[in-house]
Amino acid sequence: MNLNELLNTQECKYLDFKRQWHKDTADLILDILCMANSDAETDRYLVIGYDEQEQKIYDDISQNRKSNDDLCNLIMTSYFNRFPEIHIETFKEAGKIIDVIVVKKTTHRPYFLLQDKKYKEGKDILRAGVVYTRNGSVNTPKNSVASENQIADMWRERFGLTLSPKERIEKYVQDVESWEEQYNEKEQTSTFYYKQFPEFTIEYSHPQNMTEYTPRHHAGEIFAQSIANSYETTLNYKYHTTTLKSESLYICDKFRYYILSPSMDWLYYNPDNYSDIHVFVGDADISHRGVDREEIDWNAGLGGRHKLVTFFYNIKGSFEYYVQQILNKKLGYNMYRDYRFNYRNCNNYDENKDISCPVQIYLIDKDEDIANRLSQEFLKLQSRNIIADNA
Repeated sequence: MNLNELLNTQECKYLDFKRQWHKDTADLILDILCMANSDAETDRYLVIGYDEQEQKIYDDISQNRKSNDDLCNLIMTSYFNRFPEIHIETFKEAGKIIDVIVVKKTTHRPYFLLQDKKYKEGKDILRAGVVYTRNGSVNTPKNSVASENQIADMWRERFGLTLSPKERIEKYVQDVESWEEQYNEKEQTSTFYYKQFPEFTIEYSHPQNMTEYTPRHHAGEIFAQSIANSYETTLNYKYHTTTLKSESLYICDKFRYYILSPSMDWLYYNPDNYSDIHVFVGDADISHRGVDREEIDWNAGLGGRHKLVTFFYNIKGSFEYYVQQILNKKLGYNMYRDYRFNYRNCNNYDENKDISCPVQIYLIDKDEDIANRLSQEFLKLQSRNIIADNA
């Protein structure tokens, strides 16, 4: 957020200026509701301490001023149907203070109150269940309501009805508890369906005889090969009968573990100098330390100076992360703590024989630096001689 850009922008559906903080908290709540329900494609801003007409920053906004804690408490005690994502940022401009209430854009509209909110004078109220919004630079009056079309659009956005089917299922998998499983014994298939919109499903077929299945025909089946009585099948994401996406699903140890193909990245290390580490994230040809892959040996199994470690991981909050939770929510185990696989015993390619691999799938935070995290995990393994034992 750039304050100067805001001060040089006219009031609109995402921007409102106030000379001072609101005398009546009901007016503040109305402004927050209107901003939160705006159809603006960006975050929304209430700039306090500036007069747009006079283009003037006011000297003192201390009266009725709110802190972030005050604002949070106000929302909690005003019975919002759900809490908007909101915070205050403070700026000093020309020696004067300006507060900016930032209302984040979300897909959780409409926001409304569950109980009436009275004004101090007692004559007017903000009504429970009423949806207020912002039309251009003007709020819905407290004795009025957003239009029927505006309210309908808000609900459509909340339920993902404005998105494509592929975008919708990516949204719906985040609602893990709303997926129910059905097993078709005749077809030997399992289907998870989304309760609110059961036309969205996640489906896979079961093996006819799990005890006779031991996948050995290619090294890619790391997770199924590492545990006896395991099986590789295809997981299909569907909208009605249309398959939106497919991927491998490993059913391990007689349905004890369900493993989606995790992300896989490579770390090169110098066994004579463990600080000489290079991580290649995704399809990058340049390591996190700025070195070209060819400079540190394309294949660590060909006798080059650097050795190779393969890391498997999932990103917290990713599509695969939520699907993994849907598949495993009734099994009562933590895949990132309880599951271990055996890479070396299931590795059939000669060029991969000398590649080390930690025997777990890591969970990485969404905003975490992947290269730094894998480097840290490598150093932990090395300090316990785990890499040396596997190499």
